[in-house]
Amino acid sequence: MADFRFFFASDIHGSEICFKKFINAGKYYGVDAIILGGDIVGKMVVPIVARRDGTYIAEFLGEKKVVKAHDPDGLDKLRWAIKNNGFYPYDLDEEEFDRIRNDDQRKAAIFEEAIIESLEGWLRIAEERLKGTGIQCFITPGNDDPLFIDEILSRSGVIVNPEEQCIRLDSGHEMISLGYANMTPWHCPRDLPEEELAVKLERLCGMVRNMSTCIFNLHCPPYNTILDTAPLLDETLKAVTVGGAIMEANVGSTAVREAIQKYQPLISLHGHIHESRGDCKIGRTVCINPGSEYSQGILRGVLVHLRGNKIKNYVLTSG
Repeated sequence: MADFRFFFASDIHGSEICFKKFINAGKYYGVDAIILGGDIVGKMVVPIVARRDGTYIAEFLGEKKVVKAHDPDGLDKLRWAIKNNGFYPYDLDEEEFDRIRNDDQRKAAIFEEAIIESLEGWLRIAEERLKGTGIQCFITPGNDDPLFIDEILSRSGVIVNPEEQCIRLDSGHEMISLGYANMTPWHCPRDLPEEELAVKLERLCGMVRNMSTCIFNLHCPPYNTILDTAPLLDETLKAVTVGGAIMEANVGSTAVREAIQKYQPLISLHGHIHESRGDCKIGRTVCINPGSEYSQGILRGVLVHLRGNKIKNYVLTSG
């Protein structure tokens, strides 16, 4: 059986520089496929307000950024910084800013427009850099991602959205993908109760012909592992501290863990919990969460080399 090599990353949350690194990883590492495991859209819009005195102002990363009049380079650098930190710059004047300040419906529409514009730009980048290379590219949504992005991803000629499908990667390896997660305190678009998550996983597993060579691409990590530890939050969603130390809790999915234990795929890929970078085993299955540092422009990933029903090697990467 032929070897199969792939690169996996997750949770870039709108960072354009991380997306470009992901697309470039295929050629750089010489792999057969690149896989992005969810949470691809940004968190929010950052208004850049054109003031009457000719300056521009934006609240960004807890600071007030001011660009002086007649400084197009400064304005471009501000937009670049916003995009590469996973946010969406939005230009407007003071009158529009005052008009929409308390208009939640209009702000939601602007956010959706920004997501669509950004994703369409990303599809063009992928088309330019991957067309004719023979490198397969799979991008699946995560629990943070709104449902409407599935249709946008479907427009691409080089990207495949494998969400809720069993995809044959080569003659010997299949992959099932699921971007949904168990319930979070934020009630994200693709959060589900564990019992509903279990139903989806059972349906997907039923599509697999050979579990011994199968890849699970499941956004949420399995419960009670080193892959699912996150800060413990109180009722106000603030981290709980004891003696100055942040307390941690396991927040992964019991349904995901049970599916891995039951079906024992070759490898299981996860994201969702940015700070839980690492690997572990559940039975014979190697489970990996490469973590995320998208806000620093760093792409965390894992490079995997499969040979039949064996993992020849894998290495966590950072770039």
